[in-house]
Amino acid sequence: MKIFKLIGSVIVNFIGIKVFNEKQKKFYRSEFFVFFAMNLTNIFVNTFIMASGGGIADVAMYNLFIVISVGITSIIQAHLAKKIGLIKAYRLGLVMFILFNLTILVLRENINDFLWLAGALAGISTTLFFVSRNMIILVCADYDQDAESVYWGAAGILNSVLVITLPVLAGLVIQFGRIQLSHIFDGMLGYYITFSLGILAFLVALAFSFRVPVLPAKHSDTNIWQDVKVLLRKKSVIYSGLGEFFRGMKDTASGFILVTLLFSSTGSEAWVGTFTMVMATCQLIGFCITARYLNLKRTKNFLLAFALTVSITPLLLLLGVELWTLFVVGGAGFLVISFQNAANVICSNAIRGYVESGFMIRELFLNVGRVFGLTFLLFMSQSESFVTIAIITLGSTQLFMWLAHSQVKFKQVT
Repeated sequence: MKIFKLIGSVIVNFIGIKVFNEKQKKFYRSEFFVFFAMNLTNIFVNTFIMASGGGIADVAMYNLFIVISVGITSIIQAHLAKKIGLIKAYRLGLVMFILFNLTILVLRENINDFLWLAGALAGISTTLFFVSRNMIILVCADYDQDAESVYWGAAGILNSVLVITLPVLAGLVIQFGRIQLSHIFDGMLGYYITFSLGILAFLVALAFSFRVPVLPAKHSDTNIWQDVKVLLRKKSVIYSGLGEFFRGMKDTASGFILVTLLFSSTGSEAWVGTFTMVMATCQLIGFCITARYLNLKRTKNFLLAFALTVSITPLLLLLGVELWTLFVVGGAGFLVISFQNAANVICSNAIRGYVESGFMIRELFLNVGRVFGLTFLLFMSQSESFVTIAIITLGSTQLFMWLAHSQVKFKQVT
């Protein structure tokens, strides 16, 4: 236990987490259990689809339904956040996550017949939670951009530590249930245990969220659509929106495709858990760097490093979709994935004063990009070689993401 405390204190001192205010600390506790639940369940929904008889195209279709529902829900969420407040919208997202996991347990092996339902619930819960969370992070930081960067890094570190441990343990449990206990629930016992524990963790996160104070966002007294018209006249919003569009093209597809290829090649949830653990270790290093060094002046340099890495490293897959190429490409991508937080800072700067409507515009640009990326991946999912070309192509779009975001001129907030 002493070694873990020592490691924790080193990380805390390195990233400067001592700048956390009381609101951030209370919200951070709720986030711990959310990340706990997500890292137990989210990654294994895709393997659950494949274990139930689906293929890469089915996984892509499920993720496409997520993206479509996210785009629709982002509009509703903006109105909700302004109507009922950020923290209540956040709690509603947690309730929807619980409903989503309950649906997985009910559908069981029939999930491939209801990909639209699973995708819709996943998209609704993801939007209500993450968009509200992103707004809350901005408000908890008292609109200080450097404090916001520290929180993004600290939250990423927390998530990375959990990803290092939880998916590999869950993968072992799932594989044990599928191989050693195949006579129970047709080998799906491990999945049911994992999703049940996820529901429990979401319930604890929901309980902790009631300790977070009501967080009013800084917004105008006009309605959402009037705010949208004002924002769309600003060049900084258009440029940041285009950046989010290109970011979205790679965002969702890269989130599951490497894991799906790995599971397709090995048929092992334990390998999926191991892969996730290694990726999380790389991500943890990246988040430590981000939390320590990312500030307003360095945002565009961080984005360029991210864009170059994810554009170049996928070329290794041309040598073959092997374990080592998947680990190298994934490791490099996860090492710099936290550098995308620079885009969050750029977007937050562009939409100051119009938080709810600004985040709605950002999510719409982001999700239109995701639809384009997933549709392209679906079209290319006919063979492994086509999927490889899709990964390389989607990676190259991040250079356009950097180019668009680099056009945003910063306004220092006092």
